[in-house]
Amino acid sequence: MAGVIITALIIGLSGYFGTVSWPALLDAVLRTTYRLALSYGVALLVGVSVALLVGWSRFADALFPVFDILQNIPSFALIPLFIYFLGYGDLMIILFAVSSIVWPILFAVLSAIKSVHNDLNDAATIFGATGFRRIVSYLAPLSYPAILTGSIVGIAIGWESVIGAEIIANASGFGAFIKNASASGIDQASVAGMFAILIIVFVVNRLVWAPLLAESARRYAE
Repeated sequence: MAGVIITALIIGLSGYFGTVSWPALLDAVLRTTYRLALSYGVALLVGVSVALLVGWSRFADALFPVFDILQNIPSFALIPLFIYFLGYGDLMIILFAVSSIVWPILFAVLSAIKSVHNDLNDAATIFGATGFRRIVSYLAPLSYPAILTGSIVGIAIGWESVIGAEIIANASGFGAFIKNASASGIDQASVAGMFAILIIVFVVNRLVWAPLLAESARRYAE
């Protein structure tokens, strides 16, 4: 990542970004990041809740193939439906991104629950982890590492979904920014935006995901 930052600085000092409207770029990137954060929050709540409720039930084996089929439907093939019912605003973009982000989280947690040793399940039952208490006291903590890995994959997909939806809907954000910049022949703005997104991803990974993964590895190491 240091190479990316150095490259961006060298290009910037050369005057290549002289025509870039930095306030407009910052506004676009922040709008996209805001939508991604909301989408992730909703997808996290839905994905983890469904996985915890379904994963230990008798319907898990029957629903797993159904979820697998649904996740393999190309996301952008469904965007006309989202536009038809929700229009071109923030709600459409956010819910469309949720439909992409939720699957890695859901399957990561489901896989974690299904792969638990029977001895642990039996021990949880013996110590009274039944019903709703089983979800809160046993399955949720057990799924924490899977939630992290699913979240990292989901957010990576979420960037693509949010930016793609912004381009299609021409909604204010990074997607529309690079679309309009490219149409105007201002390639410098697209390159500057790319560096901005890369820096945000790097900062989030270093300040959020890396510490959480390290703590998860320490706490759940066998």
